[in-house]
Amino acid sequence: MNDRLRGAAGPAGARAGDPPAGRGKDGVDMLANWTGDRRHFGGGLLSRFWERVRGSRHRLLMLDYDGTLAPFRLERSQAQIPPATHAVLRRIVAGGATRVAIVSGRQIPELERLLGPLAADLVGEHGWERRSAGGRLTRRRLPAEVMQRLERAARVARASGWGARLERKRCSLVLHTRGLPPEAARELEFECERLWRTYFECDTLRLHRIHGGVTLRASGHHKGSAVAQLVADSPPGTLAVYLGDDAADEDAFVQILDRGVPIRVGGLDRPSVAPFHLGSPDDVRAFLERWEAVTVDAARAAAPADRRSA
Repeated sequence: MNDRLRGAAGPAGARAGDPPAGRGKDGVDMLANWTGDRRHFGGGLLSRFWERVRGSRHRLLMLDYDGTLAPFRLERSQAQIPPATHAVLRRIVAGGATRVAIVSGRQIPELERLLGPLAADLVGEHGWERRSAGGRLTRRRLPAEVMQRLERAARVARASGWGARLERKRCSLVLHTRGLPPEAARELEFECERLWRTYFECDTLRLHRIHGGVTLRASGHHKGSAVAQLVADSPPGTLAVYLGDDAADEDAFVQILDRGVPIRVGGLDRPSVAPFHLGSPDDVRAFLERWEAVTVDAARAAAPADRRSA
């Protein structure tokens, strides 16, 4: 099983993109545990991770959508989860051994359309809205002044000629630059950031760089607070694992760093607090397949013991 899970360099003094020292028997990149200022995920630590998954009575698996489950696409509406990934995700949810949550910046109706029928928790707009696995939708109230400020920022962006690349959500505004030549994308992001930071950013509205763009987002709720709520709603001792690829996922990583397992997806070209790493959405599929195999095996092993104690 090639799950390609390995350690990622941390934010302090990290050297991104260091080459692996070798490859393990399961295709896992084998790296030294501690070498100077780098922390790397070696074979022994990998084995302990899967043993922890196997031995946990309760599991909470949280995943970002874009760049984690689904590869990035120029047209966001076409960012579909690959069929093999979708199939194993559905099986994990249906198996009942793991509580699954999708944590995204997308809005809930959009996630429902992309995911189809899936009895998982959905977190949308970075925590501003949530749909339970049973289908109950909760939306947090957005202050009127924040809504007005977002609308003014949108009008200014359209007047600047950026309307075709602008996405207006309930709690945020996004300027997408994916598909532009790199230099043009950098220039547009710089101009947008300068404009929004100067005239619209405040305590209740924060500016963020994202993969392929810039976003102006309501503060007060974020992926970290959403993850904290999901963990709080879970039984004591639940193993919490979070997979994400973007800067917005760092809040989630921080939230579970001392009580779960954060895993960053994507290249090693930028720092992350997550100590573990998967290279791409294709590696996420392999990770989910391994997760399914381990949890199914654990359930089978536990069944005879449960019958004996009955």
